[in-house]
Amino acid sequence: MHQLPNGIRPSSIPLLAPILLALLSTAEGGVTDVQGLSTVSYVNDAASLDMGARLAGLAGVSLAMPGDPSFQGRTPAGLSDVTRPEVVVHHGSLYEDLSLTQDELYLAAPLQSGVLGVGVSRVGADGIIRSNDASSQDLANASTFSAADWIGTLAFSRAWLDGRLRGGASLRLLARSIDDHAGGGAEMDASFAWADGPFRAGLRFDHGMGSFALWRSGYAEYSAPNAEAGLGWEQAIPYFYGDLSLAWETPGLLQPTATNTFSESDARPWKDPWLFARASRLATEFRTDFGLVLRAGCEIQALVRITDFLQGHDQQGIYGESSGLYAFGAGYLWSDRVRIDYSLVGTPDLGTSQRVSLALVFGGSKPAAKPVATERSLPREVAPVAAPSPNGDSTHVPAEKPASSDVPVAPAATPAPAVDSTATPVAPAARETPAPTPPAPKPVRPASDDDAPEQLAH
Repeated sequence: MHQLPNGIRPSSIPLLAPILLALLSTAEGGVTDVQGLSTVSYVNDAASLDMGARLAGLAGVSLAMPGDPSFQGRTPAGLSDVTRPEVVVHHGSLYEDLSLTQDELYLAAPLQSGVLGVGVSRVGADGIIRSNDASSQDLANASTFSAADWIGTLAFSRAWLDGRLRGGASLRLLARSIDDHAGGGAEMDASFAWADGPFRAGLRFDHGMGSFALWRSGYAEYSAPNAEAGLGWEQAIPYFYGDLSLAWETPGLLQPTATNTFSESDARPWKDPWLFARASRLATEFRTDFGLVLRAGCEIQALVRITDFLQGHDQQGIYGESSGLYAFGAGYLWSDRVRIDYSLVGTPDLGTSQRVSLALVFGGSKPAAKPVATERSLPREVAPVAAPSPNGDSTHVPAEKPASSDVPVAPAATPAPAVDSTATPVAPAARETPAPTPPAPKPVRPASDDDAPEQLAH
């Protein structure tokens, strides 16, 4: 196997695809020795890079986080959180001086049966100088070439049990080109998530059916499936006008190959529980009601070695391992139509990456659920009866209507029924008293001459 450049550890190799393949192939005199690549199995490593700026700002933690269109390339079950169509354009400048870029266009569209995700990505570098140790280089007339991976993604997700159970799968096709050599590959990923109240849990199968790549020379590579799990919590914080999400995610649980950036040891929990804990990742995101979003994520190793960040260098002599990955990001949704996200990702040996995503959101927001009526309408033929309220004011309460119109109504002369002893007594002061009825006038007889003395006597 080719020797790696100084300062780059094997655990960082998945982050270098495809530029490392090109550098390794040129280390012994040009891109002519495809067999030199046969000793390295970096199948579909470019497809392992996070899509978009938001997912990168969460350090790749996605299993127990609210999803968005970028989840189609890592946790397709997260597409079930998408309620409106979105189109996203993403550009990333990776690993400082390596001149490696990641450009993507992807979208997510809710359908009646689920959510569909489609994307295309290019991860590559241009202007790579061919080198030959046996001859001096003429930089003015240097020969250059390009290395690139093209990744097509097709994903689908749907939900069951009133949205609590979500499942999704994605098919990713890879076309790889290094100068005049080419190869192709594919992988299929699947994930499941459970969301109930403030809690979330998820399980992902990376390379769920395995992934493979075939070079034009006939050499084939294969990567075995792996599995990861995650737990999360989400809660509204009205005092700060927003929602807070926290999530934790494990490294790979099936394969001995380390799935972290700082160690090549076996990080499975039954092999090394302490390394498993340090290789797992944490992420948090705070979404405000007015559109601003703040997020951060890291490998727990980065928290253990936080003194290295403060000192500005990696003291590898302490543990023999580097400091771990960390990420920060922010986003803003403007006018409920345009979303912009930015992230800064620091890797132990390869430096920092910067990513920017711009998304257009289509369609209207989902209408709020109408409250269920709890009061019956007042019948027109029934007069309101005043009942006391807790503050002493009288409140009109409609009288009960007969259960059926066939039941005869008692006439007015019928005595009132006995008062139910269990009913709430009505305060006399609160009763409505009818207006006094004026007395009927006395009948007046017609005046006559015979009655005149009597009238005068009165």
